[in-house]
Amino acid sequence: MQTFHSLVCEVETTPLVSGGGQDSLYGLLPASIRSCIKAFAVVRKWFILKITALKLGLHRRQVRLERLLQAVQISRIRNSDSTSSTPISEKPCVRSFVEAVLTSALLSPESRMYGRAWQNVANTRRTTADTFSALLDSSNAQTSTGDSLLVDIGWLFERILEVIVMPNVVTPPAEDAQGLVNFEKRRYEDSLVEST
Repeated sequence: MQTFHSLVCEVETTPLVSGGGQDSLYGLLPASIRSCIKAFAVVRKWFILKITALKLGLHRRQVRLERLLQAVQISRIRNSDSTSSTPISEKPCVRSFVEAVLTSALLSPESRMYGRAWQNVANTRRTTADTFSALLDSSNAQTSTGDSLLVDIGWLFERILEVIVMPNVVTPPAEDAQGLVNFEKRRYEDSLVEST
């Protein structure tokens, strides 16, 4: 599964970026962001090892998968601003570090090798194991109170990149019309600052 965290480590820098000599974009990032990326990789591997442990047994593996799915549901509920009855996977929310790392571990190829355990989890939740969102939406997650969770650095960078590529000026369809300020970009920037 390709995540922003792994992508940053693979992207090479160009000669146009100052501080050349670095092999990847990762080397140019501040130490605090590199620490977040390292933490993501370490925690993800740890969860994968907990899911794929040898001699674990079908029932215990199924229980671990169920607990991790519940943790994803709780993290989505805590970071969502909507109290509507929409399914958990469709509620708009800021992706937390917890949700990102758990989802990445659960969707890893190593985890998906255990199809029987996944099928048993789906049967328990009275759904199919065809999609991850079906597994999340099938169980009635309890409402969770408390503070929002820490925002995932990958989610934050993805949103920043979206803002960067949006044009600053919108040109109207008329040929001789003057360009207008892109207020949609300004609203997006404002909501991004408020959500973090």
